[in-house]
Amino acid sequence: MMRKQPKRMMYAGGGVLILGIILGQYLGLTPGINSGPGEGEEKAEPQAEESSPSVMASTESDMIPVLIQPEPREQKTLAELPLQVLDILIDDRSYKVKADSQPREKYQPADIQTILTLAGRATGDEDGVKVRVYRTGSARVVPEKTLKEELTKSGLNAHQVEWKSHLID
Repeated sequence: MMRKQPKRMMYAGGGVLILGIILGQYLGLTPGINSGPGEGEEKAEPQAEESSPSVMASTESDMIPVLIQPEPREQKTLAELPLQVLDILIDDRSYKVKADSQPREKYQPADIQTILTLAGRATGDEDGVKVRVYRTGSARVVPEKTLKEELTKSGLNAHQVEWKSHLID
């Protein structure tokens, strides 16, 4: 029994030593190990470095954040955009229009004649819808009724105009 005790201590001590070395390398606490260039690095050909541009590595602490502003694109008006579906917003007693591909902030005030012209230019989506009509909470009935009549008179069928039932802000 006396003989097995020192052997176990020897194996345990060796295991602790190996774990200590691995942990020291991981944390960078072992000087001299993996600190210099290896054999492969010393034999690198200098011509290869000259032909390719040098790239410097940096750590996260060396990096300086730079905000890159995208180049301002020319804002196209609704008349210049290819128009698949025209979105109409009835707000109180007025109309606002935008292309369905534009963000919500792009609604522009429009009169009924402009709406009819733009609706005639719309090519329609895969379901044949050319016009979508939205309403705000303050939308009035009379402008909605007028719009419905004028769109019908202009030749748009009922399936080409989609009336959204939910209100938007």
